[in-house]
Amino acid sequence: MSQEKREAVSRLIITAFVLLGGLLLLPYVGNARAAINWELFGGAYTPDLSVDENKGAPGSQFAFTGSGYQLNRLAAVFVNGQVVGDVTTDGNGTAAFIIDTTDVPDGDLTVVMETDANVSAFKTITVDSAEPVVSPPGGFTGPTFGTTGYSTFLPLVRR
Repeated sequence: MSQEKREAVSRLIITAFVLLGGLLLLPYVGNARAAINWELFGGAYTPDLSVDENKGAPGSQFAFTGSGYQLNRLAAVFVNGQVVGDVTTDGNGTAAFIIDTTDVPDGDLTVVMETDANVSAFKTITVDSAEPVVSPPGGFTGPTFGTTGYSTFLPLVRR
C-alpha cells in the first residue's frame, strides 16, 4: 500500500473514532447540570469570604459571610492558623459567623474558612484600639467564635 493510501486510511480511522465518541455522548444531551454533578471534578468553586467591617477596637464582633462553597458542607474557621470553630454551608454554598475579639491585643488577624475539599478563602481584619468597637449588622446571624479556640456557644465537631 502506498504512503498516500496509508495516510488516508489513518485519517479515516481517526475521524471515525471522533464521530463515534460524539455519538456515545448523545444520551447525555439535555441532562441538567446537577444530574451530572460535574462540580465535584471541575474545580468550579471560587469561594469568597467577606467581612462587614475590617477594622475595630478590641471587643469588636466582626461579621463574616462565606459564599461560593460546596453545598451543605462542613467548613472549618481558622484565625491565624488555629481552628476556632465549624460552620455548615447552606443549600446555596454560603455560611455566616462572627469573630469576637474580646481581650485581643492590637494587630492583624487572618480569618480563613475552608472545607474538606481544600476550598478556602480568607480575609484579614485589624484590631486597633484607636478604632471604634464594631458590632454585627442588625439581623446578622451565625455562631460566634473567639480567636483562640472553640466557642462555648455551640457543641462543635472538630475536623
